[in-house]
Amino acid sequence: MIRITFYTILLLILSPAAYSQDSNFVAKHRAIFFPYPMYKEKWRTSLGFSFLTTPEDITEEIRLRIPCGEFTVLRKISEKVQAQGRVSFQFLQNHITAGVHYVKPINKKFYWSAGNDIGYWFGLLKIVEGFNSKASGWLTYPSVSFGWMTRKDLLITLKAQASFNLYYQSENGENKFVSTQKYYNGEAFTLSIEQPFYQRKHLLLAFSAISNKFYWQTWSLFYKTNRRVFYPQITVGFIL
Repeated sequence: MIRITFYTILLLILSPAAYSQDSNFVAKHRAIFFPYPMYKEKWRTSLGFSFLTTPEDITEEIRLRIPCGEFTVLRKISEKVQAQGRVSFQFLQNHITAGVHYVKPINKKFYWSAGNDIGYWFGLLKIVEGFNSKASGWLTYPSVSFGWMTRKDLLITLKAQASFNLYYQSENGENKFVSTQKYYNGEAFTLSIEQPFYQRKHLLLAFSAISNKFYWQTWSLFYKTNRRVFYPQITVGFIL
């Protein structure tokens, strides 16, 4: 955990001198994934949903395609430092993340950010009357993002995110299992597109390629595998 924190802080403070001066920078439209600094605005929020498909070779005939609600909020700490919170919610499981990100323009077209988020997930599955299965856990997600603003002000972002498992516990009837093993869980790469949609509203479309040993939406099927499993995910959001 100390090593993770060290590398995260190192990414946040390293800012090459070649970066252009950006004191007059003004965001042309709102964004969630795109690493825009927040010079004038204090809040950004988005509401949407995501679809994830579980792999057939792991879950066999059980294929989860339940949409997951997504609510994201950004809060300005300083011009280039943002706090970010995200709530992913379903009936069976929910996931909450919170973290801090450093954001800086490279020039008028290219931008980057780096940061870390701590995530807590929990799920409850009532199988039959009087018998419950539930689980919860903690993860951490260091990440780095690179953004490109096209001539038509289309915002394209590539985000690379690692995942580290910190804690896991589950209860199935009277059986309880707790794991404090900390391990590298996998990574996720996200390609997102954000553009104006209607008046002051903006549209977010993202595709994520997730490769993890454990993914929180599959807790009711299995804890983790001995190999990383590929999960494709599509996210649609409306930036408010």
